[in-house]
Amino acid sequence: MKKIEPMFKVKQAYDHKLIDDHIYNSIIKRKHLIEEGINKIQKLTEIDYPQYFIDPSLLIAKSQLEYGQFSIIYARTMPISNNDNKIEILIQLFTPLLIYGLKGTIYSVIAHEYLHYLNLLNKIINLEITSDTTNNTLFENVYNDNEKLFDYRKVFKKDRYLTKLISKKFENGFEDEKLNKKSIKFWIEKKLPIETLSIESNYTKLSFLSMANTEIEEDTKKKLSKLL
Repeated sequence: MKKIEPMFKVKQAYDHKLIDDHIYNSIIKRKHLIEEGINKIQKLTEIDYPQYFIDPSLLIAKSQLEYGQFSIIYARTMPISNNDNKIEILIQLFTPLLIYGLKGTIYSVIAHEYLHYLNLLNKIINLEITSDTTNNTLFENVYNDNEKLFDYRKVFKKDRYLTKLISKKFENGFEDEKLNKKSIKFWIEKKLPIETLSIESNYTKLSFLSMANTEIEEDTKKKLSKLL
C-alpha cells in the first residue's frame, strides 16, 4: 500500500485558505497526541495501526427520519478497494477531535477505530462477505457501530487506563459533551468545512473478490486470533 502523508488534506486546505493559521498551527502542535496513542496501541497488541490521515473538516451525520437532529462523527474507519482490487483500510480523523479534544478523548477514539480495523481484518481473513445492516436512525447507527468491534477488554487488557477510557467514552456510543459544545461553537457556527453523511448510507460492503485478493501476513493472523 502506498504510504500516505497524514497531513496531506490539511496542507491542501491551508493552501486554499479553507483553514486559517490558528487552526493549522493547532493541528501541528497537537499531532503528537495521535502518534502517542498509536504507539501505545501497537505496543499492547503488536499489530500495526493502519494508516491514518487528518481531515480538516467535521463530519455531521443526519437521518431522514429525525428532522433537525444530527450527530457529530470525529473519526471513521474506511475500507477502500484499490486499483488492484485489494482492500486498503484507512483511519480518517477529523480536525475538531484533535484541536478541541482532551488527550484521553483522543486516545479513546483512536483505540475505538482500531477495534473496527481489527474487525475488518478478521472479516477479510475469514472471507465474511455479509454486508452491514442499513441504519435509519442515529440511535440505530450507534447500536450497530458497537456490534462491529473487537472486545476492547481483551484487546487492551494490559492497559487499565485505556480500557477505562473506552468504557467511559463509548458506553452508549461516543459521549463527550464538552467536545461537542466546542465543535459546535468554534467550528460549525463559524462555518468551517463540514461534510454531511446520510445515516442510511453509512454501511460497509466488501466484495468477495477484493477480500480474496487481499493478503494478511501470517504473523498478524496469529496475533489477531489471540485477541478473539
